[in-house]
Amino acid sequence: MAPQIGRLALGWAAFLVLASGVLLLTLTPGTPEFVVTLFTLCLGLLLGLIVVAAVLVLRRREKREGS
Repeated sequence: MAPQIGRLALGWAAFLVLASGVLLLTLTPGTPEFVVTLFTLCLGLLLGLIVVAAVLVLRRREKREGS
C-alpha cells in the first residue's frame, strides 16, 4: 500500500469517527438519523482498524524481506 493511500484512508476514517461522534451527542437515540450516524461511526472505526492492520502487516513483511 502506498503511504499516500494509507494516509488518505486514515484521514477519512478519522473524519468519519469524529463527525459521527459529535453528531451522536446531539441526536436523539431511537431516531433513524441516530441509527445511520451510529452505523457511520462503526464504518469509520472499521476502516481505521483495516488501515492500521494493513500498515502493520506491510511493515512486518518489509522487515522480513530486508533481513
